[in-house]
Amino acid sequence: MDDLKELRIFLIRIFLRTVLVVSVAEIILFALLSRTVLPFVLHYFFNDADPGTVSIFGIFLLAIVVLGSVIVELLRLVVPGRAGQLIVSLGDRFNVITGSITGVKDNALSDMGKLKSALLFFILFFCIIIVLIPFVLGAAHFARIVIKEFRNIEEREKAKQREYERKRNLMLSDIAHDLRTPMTTVSGYAKALSDNMVPDERKGEYLKAIGEKTERMNELINFLFDYVKTDSEGFTLDLKKTDICELVRECGAYYYQDIEDAGSELIVSIPEEEYLIKADKLQLSRVINNLLTNALRHNEKGTDLGLFVIKDEDEIKVIVADNGDLIDKEKADHIFEPFYTADESRSSKGGTGLGLSIAENIIKMHGFKIRLKQKPDLDRIDQLGRFNKAFIIRIPIKED
Repeated sequence: MDDLKELRIFLIRIFLRTVLVVSVAEIILFALLSRTVLPFVLHYFFNDADPGTVSIFGIFLLAIVVLGSVIVELLRLVVPGRAGQLIVSLGDRFNVITGSITGVKDNALSDMGKLKSALLFFILFFCIIIVLIPFVLGAAHFARIVIKEFRNIEEREKAKQREYERKRNLMLSDIAHDLRTPMTTVSGYAKALSDNMVPDERKGEYLKAIGEKTERMNELINFLFDYVKTDSEGFTLDLKKTDICELVRECGAYYYQDIEDAGSELIVSIPEEEYLIKADKLQLSRVINNLLTNALRHNEKGTDLGLFVIKDEDEIKVIVADNGDLIDKEKADHIFEPFYTADESRSSKGGTGLGLSIAENIIKMHGFKIRLKQKPDLDRIDQLGRFNKAFIIRIPIKED
């Protein structure tokens, strides 16, 4: 959407600039023709014409009149009888009308010889060609810039696609590695248990390890499935009136025990009143849950978390914040891209690089926005002074 908006603004700017240049060129040409060609035409072809009553537009109209006169003469010769006389009568009336517009007497053309009429026609035709040149050049210049811009856009899209493919292949390789490691563990532990090679006192430990590794594999597969589903054309949201305050409150309650187990504190500021929005409750909950999971997973134990709902005049903000380490700017700029992992120890912390991309897809489908804000920008938002970074979902307030 942003790319289309930028393209639209670019085309409008180029179009207006081209129109301005062409308009200036036309004004200059009309001024030159009025000072040179117009006096010559009036003096040589229309001795009885008043220069003050004949405009440059009138002179151009004369070219059409001359051409019309030639056509009338040809038709008079070809069409016999009353029909020919009718054509001549219509031609005379046309001369009277154009004469009143151009300021030239209606019999000026009929009194003019054929050679002189032809010369007048070619002079005026040449003037019209000169006047049209800025339009032709302006159109050609505009077309060249537009074609060049579209080619640049095409090249950028191809580069994005190549980068997308590279990151996807790298991510698939990483996930294959992440799947193979727990699968090897599960296979080895299961075989050891089935062959009765594990002492009874350690069987619980082995079974726990199998459960953890299986859960990890299931998480990876679910991430892949969710990404493919949300990125497909057939995926739609079940939009219903939802109290965003209650939804966020439920997400916070679900993670409360995990936050306590991590030695962290959850600071909550959610209004008691209803803030009704149109949303897919299940999908929006998944986004907030993903943000809370990331805050727990990618920060040290004891990191405090914040969960806020703030209503402004034109939007509602849902904020998941923490006082953990800041994310490098380069990584922060790409954090919503698919297959991108901001933490270099992705394997040890279990990141796939898909969670935030899925979250952004869901948020965009709702017509909302999601951004990462870090200090010092975060200090501008009330209640967030103690936090280092925050993911902010912006929900526009719409009248029903």
